[in-house]
Amino acid sequence: MTILNRNSRPQTLAVPVSLTGNGLHGNQPCTVRLVPVDRATGLVFRHLPSGTNIPVNAKHAGDLTLATTLVKDGIRLQTVEHLLSALVGLEVEHLLIELDAEELPILDGSAEPWVSAILQAGVQTLAGRRRFIKINQPVEVQLRDKWIRVSPSKGLGLRVRYSIDFNHPSIGHQSREISLTPDKYRREVGTARTFCLEEEIDTMRARGLALGGSLDNALVFGADGPLNDVLRFEDEAVRHKMLDLIGDLALLGAPLAGLVEAHAAGHALHVALAKAILDQPQAWTWEEMSDADDSRKRPQPRFSPVFAGIA
Repeated sequence: MTILNRNSRPQTLAVPVSLTGNGLHGNQPCTVRLVPVDRATGLVFRHLPSGTNIPVNAKHAGDLTLATTLVKDGIRLQTVEHLLSALVGLEVEHLLIELDAEELPILDGSAEPWVSAILQAGVQTLAGRRRFIKINQPVEVQLRDKWIRVSPSKGLGLRVRYSIDFNHPSIGHQSREISLTPDKYRREVGTARTFCLEEEIDTMRARGLALGGSLDNALVFGADGPLNDVLRFEDEAVRHKMLDLIGDLALLGAPLAGLVEAHAAGHALHVALAKAILDQPQAWTWEEMSDADDSRKRPQPRFSPVFAGIA
């Protein structure tokens, strides 16, 4: 098994790589090209038809209905969370992302195809040190019985603790915790697929959503269990929620060091937490990863900074 070692330096890809597919909601084709950069730029989307560049930052967050959307100058880039999750999970945080449409391809409904493309391209380090937002005080966002918070945690790493409760016999209560490393992300999170209830499909499609959804790119839970042939994990639903959260935290513009706990949250609360953190600079400090933190001396993987408009 390939061990992905953590690095104290910022990372980009070694060579460009592309993927093509249809969007989950609009069912339109899109080609995405991941392009290396030569300095620490953060993650930046470029919509090729308009030439619009959209840095990955919470200030550009738009519609968060069943997906995360970035908006700038009238351009809407939808369903960005799975690609962003793979990049954050593998600690590739400086990249130009070119695309020829406004919704990223859903592929198999997980981040695995993006992970495979990133591993195929390989990574290279950039000058400087990886820079983190390190949480020193708790920050919390709550909406009725749904909530999400971040608290201080030891070291320059991200811990995620997530729980969900569905009034559905095939899902019910699920919870999971992970101390994020690229290897753990790849093995435990990145392959978990997006999901819905069979009873929700007609309503979503009446609203113009999930037009490209199928059993090839989503888990569909019926009254008697998943309609798909097999689950990848017994708790695949909560693992996918973690996948989404990791991608949405990319909107901080830099990797997060702290413990994130979430209950029954979703894209709107994930992004609300990112905005709340940025709005409370007294709750965090900048920290740089040193050579002593380089986990090539320990079993873990690489991380880098994403500045994307944070002063």
